[in-house]
Amino acid sequence: MKNRYIVKIKKKYLSKLFGYTIYCIKIKNKKEVCYLTLDEENYEKLMKFKNLFEVELVGYQGRIKYQKDLKQYSVFLIFFVMSLIYLLFLSKVIFEIEIKTNNKEMKELVLEELEKRNIAPYKMVVSFSEKEKIKADILKKNKDKLEWLEITRKGSKYIINVEERIKKEIEDTTVPQNIVASKNAIILSIEAKKGSIVKKLNDYVKKGEVIVTGEITHKEEIVDLVHADATIYGETWYTVHVSYPVAYYEKTYTGNEKTRLNFSFLQKNFSIGGTFKEEEVKETPIVRNSLLPIKISIQKAKEIIVIDDIYTVSEAYEKGVELAKEELLMQLGKDSRILSQKKLKIIINNSTIDIDVFFKVYENITATKEIEE
Repeated sequence: MKNRYIVKIKKKYLSKLFGYTIYCIKIKNKKEVCYLTLDEENYEKLMKFKNLFEVELVGYQGRIKYQKDLKQYSVFLIFFVMSLIYLLFLSKVIFEIEIKTNNKEMKELVLEELEKRNIAPYKMVVSFSEKEKIKADILKKNKDKLEWLEITRKGSKYIINVEERIKKEIEDTTVPQNIVASKNAIILSIEAKKGSIVKKLNDYVKKGEVIVTGEITHKEEIVDLVHADATIYGETWYTVHVSYPVAYYEKTYTGNEKTRLNFSFLQKNFSIGGTFKEEEVKETPIVRNSLLPIKISIQKAKEIIVIDDIYTVSEAYEKGVELAKEELLMQLGKDSRILSQKKLKIIINNSTIDIDVFFKVYENITATKEIEE
């Protein structure tokens, strides 16, 4: 592409240019001045008379424009390229290791095994094949302690999911025992494997009352004592009180976290490591320049769930009942379920609604009691 020059000249000099055999490619008229686009030959002619015509160079076109721009922004471009290289390097570095277990000893064991194999904060990311090999080595070495191990990369973070190997204790079935009710209930189901059933379905039993006995009788005499084994389900009853706000705001942390590299340029952010839909961010700058609109920082983001609502009384009541259900089910066993519910009392205050709800529940009421010989 040929070089072209854009100059500003007063209109009164325009007619004189042709007398000096200076020709323009393009003329753009403004109020009292003109903007002329000239090729290199005519530009050089014009510059010989620049004082005569009061010429001002205002721009370039063609290859010379790119050369000028490159020279003007060379420092910025060098810094930008270096920043990209640095970002690429940091994207291959692990900044955090998270072990998903509540067992402190297990966490320390896994961290130690990973460090021996070069997986640790501020170390380079390992390849997929190397990661699988490391996982297999750790499981093989600790097969009596670890049941399962998984290494997952999320941005600049390794998440280690680990499951401890649990040694099952063999139940002592030689101790004579009865199966009794763990609480007051109506019996709905009896699954007896060993022992004599002394209660029927739909019988009401009190806490501690025998349902399946380990006493084996013959002609009203006890002839043997066994380890009774059964699973009993019954209908139980609960009253739950909850107070629910009419204006409700809640911020909940999900437990998911990300450590990521953030690059800011001209108020635009580019993150390596992903973002959450709603999050709380703590930022630590590592590169900042007061002359250039560039900033590089490490961000620690926590995923949050925000609920910000204003409810009607009926909506607050429904939410309150759901909360009561959740609170009750959290107290019960995993195989329990709510059979029915009944509203007992509602009190409407200025900002809350107080609710008492009665629940009928299907739950495991099995308990054991040793028989004294």
